Amino acid sequence: MALLLFWTTSETAGGFLGSVRGDRSAKQGRPRDLLRGLWLAGLAVSLLYGGMANADDVTFIVKGVSKPLEVNLVRALPPAVIGSQADRLEEAEMAAGLRLKDALEAYGYYGATWTKSSKHIAAGKVLVTFSVTPGRPILVRKIDLKSTGDGSKLPALQKLFARFPLHKKEVLNQVIYEDWKGNLLSLLTARGYAQASYSRHEILIDRDQFWADIYLWLNTGPRFRVGDINITGARHYPRWFIQRYISFKTGDWYSPKALAVTQSNLRNADRFSDISVHGDLGKSKNNAIPVSVNLKSMPGQHLKIGAGYSTDIGPNAAIIYDNYNAFEQAQHVRVSILAAQLNRNASITYSWPVGARLGSEYIAQGSYQNQNLTAYNANEILASAGRQWSLRSDNSLGKGETIEALVNFEDANYNVAGQFNTSLYIYPSVQYSIQNFRNILRPIAGYTLTARIEGASKVWGSDANFIRFSTQGEWRKRLGQNWVLGTRAKLGAMWLNGSIGELPPNLRFFAGGQNSLPGYAYQSQGPLAANGAVEGGRLLAVGGFDIQRFVAKNWAVVAFYDVGNAFNSWSSFHALQDVGLGVRWYSPVGPIRFDLAHPLVAPQTPAVRVAFSVGFSL
Repeated sequence: MALLLFWTTSETAGGFLGSVRGDRSAKQGRPRDLLRGLWLAGLAVSLLYGGMANADDVTFIVKGVSKPLEVNLVRALPPAVIGSQADRLEEAEMAAGLRLKDALEAYGYYGATWTKSSKHIAAGKVLVTFSVTPGRPILVRKIDLKSTGDGSKLPALQKLFARFPLHKKEVLNQVIYEDWKGNLLSLLTARGYAQASYSRHEILIDRDQFWADIYLWLNTGPRFRVGDINITGARHYPRWFIQRYISFKTGDWYSPKALAVTQSNLRNADRFSDISVHGDLGKSKNNAIPVSVNLKSMPGQHLKIGAGYSTDIGPNAAIIYDNYNAFEQAQHVRVSILAAQLNRNASITYSWPVGARLGSEYIAQGSYQNQNLTAYNANEILASAGRQWSLRSDNSLGKGETIEALVNFEDANYNVAGQFNTSLYIYPSVQYSIQNFRNILRPIAGYTLTARIEGASKVWGSDANFIRFSTQGEWRKRLGQNWVLGTRAKLGAMWLNGSIGELPPNLRFFAGGQNSLPGYAYQSQGPLAANGAVEGGRLLAVGGFDIQRFVAKNWAVVAFYDVGNAFNSWSSFHALQDVGLGVRWYSPVGPIRFDLAHPLVAPQTPAVRVAFSVGFSL
C-alpha cells in the first residue's frame, strides 16, 4: 500500500458523543484515575522543564517491595526533566514522594515509609531511589455486595459478581476494585440498563486496626429500549441512505455503545460533519429512549492531490476525484489516477447503494493499468459490473461480511519471462469477505478473511478455460497488555486447460512483496520458464506470523517470519523464507508500518529490504 500525503478541497469534522449514566465514584476516590492524573501531572512538569538549558533527566526507581507492587509504583513515577539547580531536584523528589504515597495507599499500604537517595549516574542523568518499607497492609475484613432492580438476575451480572476481585483477608487493592466497578456498569449499560448506579459505594478503613469493610450496593434500574429515531440535517441525502449507518433500530435494547458505533460510521462515511448521536433519557416514555441524529453535510465533491512512496511500486503521485452524492441519490463516483515508478493506473468506479445494510450496492468499474515489475511488464484494460450483498445486520464499519458477484472483462498484452502475448477474457467471479476487528484503525484483536473463485471458458469468448481460487486471511490476538500475536496466510489454486503463457500476469500466482514475502521484491517469485526467468505459477502457499511488543500506547516493535512461494505442483514446491524486524505506529489514519526484512533462502540484492506502508492491509 502506498503512503500518500493528500491536499484536499474539503475537510471532515466529526465529534464523539457517548455517556454512561450511573455513579462510578467511591468515597475513597478513584485510585486508577488518581494515578493517571499524577502520571500526567508529572509528565506535564517534565515537558515544562524540558526546554530549559542545562537540564537533567531524573529517573525514579522503587526498592523494598514485591516485584508486582514495584512495577505498579514505578508507573506512578514517570521520568522528569528538570533544571540543574539543586532546588529543582528537590521539587521533583517532593512531587514524586507525594505520588508514591498516593500510589501506595491505592494498593493498600497506608502506613508505608521510605527513604530516598539521589545520585548522578552520568552527565545530565540523575537516579532517585525510594527504599520503601511497606509496613502492615490494610486487609479486607468484610465484603457486602448487593444487587437490586430489573437486571439483578441477569446471568452475566451474577457471573461478574461471582468474580469480585477482592476477598476477605487479602490486601485492599483499590485499583482493581475501581476497574471492576466500571466494568460492571459498562456491562449493564450495554444491555439497556441506562440508569444503573450504586446506591451505596463505600470503603470504610480503620488504619489503626489495619482492616477495611467494602459496601457496594448496585441498583440496575429498569431496562430501556430505543424509542423513536429522529434524523435532522443533511437534506441532500435520502433518509433511507442515512438510516443504513445507524447500528440500532426502534425496539432494540438501548446501548451507548451502539450510539458510539453509529457516530463512528457516520464520521467514517466521509460525507457528514458536525455529527451528533444523542439519546435523551429525560424524554423516555414507557422505558423507551428517543434518539436524535443531527448531521451537517460536507461538500459532495472532493478533489485530492498527493504524493508518497511505497516499497512495492516506488515513488508515486495520485489525483483522486470523489462525488459522494451523484444525482442526490447517494451514488458514489470515483476517478483516480496513480503514477508510480513501477505502476501507472487510471480508473473510474461507480457504485450505488441498495437495501438497508451498509455494504449492499451495485458496482461498475473500469481501469487501465501499466506495470513494469521485476518479473513482468503488462498493459491491461479491465472492466467489471455486478452486485455486492452485506450479510451483517448490525451496520458497523469495523465489522463486515459481504458477498460480491461480478462479471469481468479483461484485455491485456504482456511480457513475462521474455514471452510476449495478448489475451482476452470474460469471466464471472464470486468473492466472500468477512472482517471482525474491534478497531480497524488499531487492528490488534480480530480477524479478516477473503475468498474468491472465478473462471472463464472459450464458449463465451475467452482465450482459455480456467477455474481459479484464492484466499487470504489474518488473525490477531492480544497476549496480555503489551503483547500481540498475529498470523496470516495466502493460498491459491488454479485449473487451466492450456499453457500458463495464455494468462495475463494478474491471473497467475506470484510471491514477494510487503504482504506476501517482504524479504523479496514485489511479485518477483514463482516457477521458472525454460530460460530461467520467473513466469508465475498455478498454485500459491504463503504464510507467516509476527509478535508485537508495545513500548508506548500507540507504538510497537515487531518481529516476523514468512515462508512460502508460488509453484506449479507440490512436488516442485520450493519454500522461500524471510525474517525481519519492524515498527508499528497506530496513527489516527491507521497503522503505519516500517519493516526490515532479510531473505533466508536464495538471498538477493539487497540483503535487507525496507517495507513501508500506511493503513490496514493484508
